[in-house]
Amino acid sequence: MSLKSAKEKSREGILKSPDPVSDAEALFFLSSLLSSHDKVLEAFLDSSHIPEEKERLASSLLPSPSSLACRVLSLLSSLLWSQRKDAPWAADEMGKECLMEGAKKRGELEKVREELESFQFLASSNALLDRCLSDKLASPSKRSDLCRKLLPEEFEPESKAFAQRCAEDGEGRYSRRLSEDIGSITSFMGEAGVEVRCASPLSRAQEEALKDACFKKLKKPVHLRQIPDPSLVGGFKVRYGAEVTDMSAQAQLRALSVAMREKMAFSIKI
Repeated sequence: MSLKSAKEKSREGILKSPDPVSDAEALFFLSSLLSSHDKVLEAFLDSSHIPEEKERLASSLLPSPSSLACRVLSLLSSLLWSQRKDAPWAADEMGKECLMEGAKKRGELEKVREELESFQFLASSNALLDRCLSDKLASPSKRSDLCRKLLPEEFEPESKAFAQRCAEDGEGRYSRRLSEDIGSITSFMGEAGVEVRCASPLSRAQEEALKDACFKKLKKPVHLRQIPDPSLVGGFKVRYGAEVTDMSAQAQLRALSVAMREKMAFSIKI
């Protein structure tokens, strides 16, 4: 069985889950356990144990019961992994899948994305806060607790679970990790995420023109996210994945300066 097949099989249970957030948190817990305890990971990856044994082991490790999380982990551990660390990663991804499916089922997935975007902007625009949420010297539980205290009470439960899981992860900057999760949600919704940094908000006409241009290039619906950036005097920067198009005033001045130098150098040669 491939990872794709395992995900499709797990999705049936996820769609029927009465509490996707609790199931997601259980998968996050098991993923962290596999990442930090080699013996536990070895036990789950041992092919001599039948799936039912692995389900019972997962159940005994969880602080709160989640039959779905146990079944999903048992299924994932039956796959052949080229790298052991991929098994905990897959469990983590399935946890996020639970959150997205749960929010989609309630018709709140777009709201979850908006809430995460607002919190991600808060973290990315405050270097000290971003550093605290990314602090590797603090335990995952302390980072998660700090995140929980910062999150608005009115946020959807899936938004809170996503944000706190990012704080527990601890690899790289918090704002970058949360941005990646927002990108995953956008892909899950069948859209292409395009980030626009600008000193002042784009007009409605500018936004629609940019979305139309991106749609023609990417061949799929576009989710345009505007991020205020006071460092840009004029114009804007557009980013899609690793591709960045700099149309800021600074970039235009640099291009003009280079063109002028080349023209002067050519004139001197003549």
